[in-house]
Amino acid sequence: LISGSRFIIDAKILGYTTTAFVGIYLDRAMSNPRAVKQLEEIPEVLECHYTTGNWSVFIKILCKNNEHLMHLLNKKIQAIEGVSRTETFISLNQQIERQIKL
Repeated sequence: LISGSRFIIDAKILGYTTTAFVGIYLDRAMSNPRAVKQLEEIPEVLECHYTTGNWSVFIKILCKNNEHLMHLLNKKIQAIEGVSRTETFISLNQQIERQIKL
């Protein structure tokens, strides 16, 4: 039932104030394993989901500011082989954070 415990870091104290979600379009499904492997190497990528719908992959990233976000998008994420384009959503405020109720 309980799978572990963890320390929760206050990212704002470390200067990370921008949370964004990025929908990633891959040129083909076969690109997924390689793309995910490269996304794992980017420390700002907190979550990665293989999805249905418009995007092949949907990620959550944490950045220091919009300039940092732009650098990640242009120099790291969009530079991954197989990524054809991205669509980015900046979170203005996280309004709900919880786990499933027992």
